[in-house]
Amino acid sequence: MNSLVRRHGSEAGIALPMTLILMALITSLTVAFLAFTSAEPVIASNQMANAQARAIAESGVERALWALSKGETLPSPVGALADPLPAPVPAPYDGSQYVAVGFGEFTVTVANGAAANERNITAVGFVPNHTNPIAIKKIQTTVTHIKIPTPPCAICAGGEQPPGTSTNVQIGGSAAITAALGNGAAYCAGSVPAAAAYAQGTINTNGTPNITGPTSGSAIAQNEPSSSFDFLFSDNDFATLKALAKANGTYYQGSQTWTSPPPNGIIVVDTPSGNPLTPSSPTSDMITVDIHGDWSSGWTGWLVVAGSISISGDTKLSGLIYAQNDINLHGTGGGYVSGAVVSTNRVDTSSTNIDTNDIGNAPVTYNCPVVRNGGGSVPINWFLKPGTFREVAGS
Repeated sequence: MNSLVRRHGSEAGIALPMTLILMALITSLTVAFLAFTSAEPVIASNQMANAQARAIAESGVERALWALSKGETLPSPVGALADPLPAPVPAPYDGSQYVAVGFGEFTVTVANGAAANERNITAVGFVPNHTNPIAIKKIQTTVTHIKIPTPPCAICAGGEQPPGTSTNVQIGGSAAITAALGNGAAYCAGSVPAAAAYAQGTINTNGTPNITGPTSGSAIAQNEPSSSFDFLFSDNDFATLKALAKANGTYYQGSQTWTSPPPNGIIVVDTPSGNPLTPSSPTSDMITVDIHGDWSSGWTGWLVVAGSISISGDTKLSGLIYAQNDINLHGTGGGYVSGAVVSTNRVDTSSTNIDTNDIGNAPVTYNCPVVRNGGGSVPINWFLKPGTFREVAGS
């Protein structure tokens, strides 16, 4: 009995310390909770401001993309950026102006990139403004577009011929080739063609062809240096065109025969192996696209072939006809080509006597705007170069 009394007495008074400890813990938790709830709106506000600043910086990038893409149209609207990029770059694309948008401001700078068809864009977003910013976000990216050629000729041949060979052009029959404005030709702003027919080798005629050059140029320009063919597509350009054609369902491999027009736009016909065409390519990669039959309904776009092209029949083509090897054109009826015909002669040698453009009766009329936009069916917009979009530190 006495032991029970002693045990009960030893526990007397423990309730008060326990109560005090529990109250201290509850008070601490309450204070911490109140501190957390008071800081939560500030944290949320900062997160929103940062998200807004990033969105505003992205608006600066979109503004630059709009200006670059509109600069490719004719005529270009006010605020567009011309291609090539003017020097100095006009405001606001030189980063000198703060452009107000919604809940903040941005600056944007556009500069030339590593390649001729690349531009570097830096955009900085400020919330609520640049004088008292809560948040600042900076974005850098590189934008690009497909190479848009401006051939200096209605018929162009050469530029990629193997060493020791020549690229010859044979113009015969009653062929009509014109690069003169009065005869239906059209020029791009700031660009005048050099000749109606233009070749790295010789240009020969037979029959009674009608070849009319520009007023400031000549009907025929031959023995031109390969350096003057800088408008040609490189293998990297060809790869970009392949990707676009695949996305549009207009990518083909191997020799093709078309008796009616394929879809308008960018059409790429690749080697069966998918490898670039070279002088050492196997025979199986030597392809020809044969176009004949009734194309009187017309076709617009870019036809780019890793091989040769043969055209005959009532074919109405507007845009760019581009072969990495040879082109034979024998037109009949009401057929025509409006734009430019280009063969680069990558493979053939002069000893084979195949490296010629044999121009038949179909008229070829130089039309630079149609070449550049494929008669309105080729996208000329600038787009983000994959892997270059990034947020960087600093303002």
